Amino acid sequence: MEPRSELKRFQEASGPKGLSMMSGSYAADSEVHAFVPELVPQPLAFGTYSTDPNTHFYLCEYVKMKDDILSPREWAAAVSLLHTRSMGRGPSTRFGFDVTTHLANVPVNNSWNMSWVDFWTQQMRGLFDQEANKHEEDLEMARLSEIFLQSVIPRYLGPLESHGRTVTPCLIHSDLWPGNIKPRADGTGVCMFDACAFWGHHEADLGICRNPRYNLRQPAIEEYKKLHSLSEPIDEFDQRNAVYAMKFHVLLSIMYFEVERFRDM
Repeated sequence: MEPRSELKRFQEASGPKGLSMMSGSYAADSEVHAFVPELVPQPLAFGTYSTDPNTHFYLCEYVKMKDDILSPREWAAAVSLLHTRSMGRGPSTRFGFDVTTHLANVPVNNSWNMSWVDFWTQQMRGLFDQEANKHEEDLEMARLSEIFLQSVIPRYLGPLESHGRTVTPCLIHSDLWPGNIKPRADGTGVCMFDACAFWGHHEADLGICRNPRYNLRQPAIEEYKKLHSLSEPIDEFDQRNAVYAMKFHVLLSIMYFEVERFRDM
């Protein structure tokens, strides 16, 4: 068998969106690899096939993994390590990322923003708009989306940036469902990949734990709390976590728009 370092993992997609997905994957995984190289396959390249200018690829190191779900402790340790090492080491004090990244095939608005509240609002507005486009017109859903954007986000994320408080950006993986973070087959640790990275509030990576589809739930959050401090006001952490979890509820309603239960969630 070839040494692991000589094996490669391919992704490919077509069209302008495919190019954006491949370039985003390369940029996001490269940024995460810079801080936790022991956890992330080495990104190698992205580009376009010379023989097929409509097909694009992303190439990285091949790592053999077990198709197992990590324990809450293992999951939290990997996420906390990324946050701890990258905290305050971004390109600026702003929130965002240099390129568009994708949750699966769903683009996310990473435009740089000085305000964490405004950044989260722009990401969520973009996702709500895409979700609305997948469904028939629904005035009640549109009304509820605006309440979430204009009232809920400022109410529960605003205190992070008031009364002298600030949010120090760290690197967020943003798609840490169990399919994107696995144990290495050789038993040497954990492998995380397929990042949809941006610089943001560390608690945002915990939002996915609240979605029942992903089987992480409260134990993963409790293990994370043992390793990384929460932001003030601490007594509003659960409400903030619910705000961050909405991103993944909306994402599933975009990806599986024909399954009504994801929209009802």
